Amino acid sequence: MIYLEYKELVEEIKKAAVKFYNLRYQMSNGGNLSIRIPGQDWMLVKGTDVAFDEVRAETLVIADFDGNIIEGKIKPSKEALLHGAIYRELPKVGAIMHCHSPYATAWAAGHETLEFSTHHSGMKLGGYVPVFDTHSYAVPKECFPMILQAFRENQNMNAFLLRGHGQVTVAQTMREAAYLAELVEETAQISILASAAEK
Repeated sequence: MIYLEYKELVEEIKKAAVKFYNLRYQMSNGGNLSIRIPGQDWMLVKGTDVAFDEVRAETLVIADFDGNIIEGKIKPSKEALLHGAIYRELPKVGAIMHCHSPYATAWAAGHETLEFSTHHSGMKLGGYVPVFDTHSYAVPKECFPMILQAFRENQNMNAFLLRGHGQVTVAQTMREAAYLAELVEETAQISILASAAEK
């Protein structure tokens, strides 16, 4: 059973998901998050059409990096293929958070990169947070190469925005990926407020 064998990973995902639901960074049944399973080309990933406040062992799936189900009773998130591509490309990444946080999503609507509005964000976000326009509610496979290429060209990159679709952060742990996502949202909010103050 998923819960028994990977109890700690389940709890990590559940804690981050519930926190982001309560923060209203991800409402309804969108968004997704995953953790790499050590020693395997597998990930523990949220099931499709599952709200963040519904995340628990029964609503998680173990899938390989191609999205094939290893264990679980529901389909993996629609973004499981993107997560798998990132895990395959970046062996040091252990967790991925994707949410539709309002300010980050709003910022992505009219910009090509996230503006580092604080010294903290400039330091923690790797110096480059690009915006990708994939023209879709789920990132299609044909867009994977441009995202992976950005990681290759910017070794410290740990976040990106999706126009009309929120933000994605990557880190070694879910705790770290969640912190980065909170920082992305804070940075976007400050940038929007600063831009409004200048007008």
